Amino acid sequence: MFETLFTPNPSVEAKVSIHPRKGVIIGAGQVGMACAYSMIIQNCFDELVLQDIQTERLQGEVMDLIHGTPFIGSVNIKAGTVTDAGQDADLVIITTGASQKPGESRLDLVERNVVIFKSLIADVIKYCPNATLLVVSNPVDIMTYVTLKLSGFPAARVIGSGTVLDSARFRTLLAEKMGIDPRSVHAYIIGEHGDSEVPVWSKVNVAGMPLYNEQGSPSPDNANLNEIFEHVKNAAYEIIKLKGCTSYAIGLATTEISS
Repeated sequence: MFETLFTPNPSVEAKVSIHPRKGVIIGAGQVGMACAYSMIIQNCFDELVLQDIQTERLQGEVMDLIHGTPFIGSVNIKAGTVTDAGQDADLVIITTGASQKPGESRLDLVERNVVIFKSLIADVIKYCPNATLLVVSNPVDIMTYVTLKLSGFPAARVIGSGTVLDSARFRTLLAEKMGIDPRSVHAYIIGEHGDSEVPVWSKVNVAGMPLYNEQGSPSPDNANLNEIFEHVKNAAYEIIKLKGCTSYAIGLATTEISS
């Protein structure tokens, strides 16, 4: 009986097809490389292609990443373009674009980045027609819409990083205020990734316990927490003033979206 149960039926052929997880990151600046580093150490891809107009620096970045692969496992990392990804690329992450300078808002980047995207997206739809596109370039909400229109892809395959980073900042600063682990804080920023973003105070909770009372008013100990939101909204401006760009947190946020 057992022999009958466990003997393969020769008339049934099991066909197993293993598809390598292929990703492309367009733009190997501070944000692109933070995304690349975060993704390879969290095993997001089997193959990763990095593209940038500064080809020599790109080669150096890729060499640097490759030299660390003995510590993280097998991943094929290479410098190239979307043409090297093949028709079966799963995800194209777009981080390229004009840099936000001190004193500039994200909206100041629109015209420059639209020009860049017009030529960029044409190659993406030609060489990666089946991929999902993840836009990180600022202003991310507008550039995601531009990408949707230029690509002609279904809306479900064109997404932006949105307010994932803002929500992470929100949780981090709330946790610091309360002296607890940020992973215990559940809070969200919605709307634009920019100056008009909105904190959803009514949904803030700590380990399932609401921060606000039933009437929607803050408890006495939390009456001044709106100051935290101002720090969240202005965090990018502060970081850019101090170090010239934001990178690590958006790299981790993009990895979270991609996982």
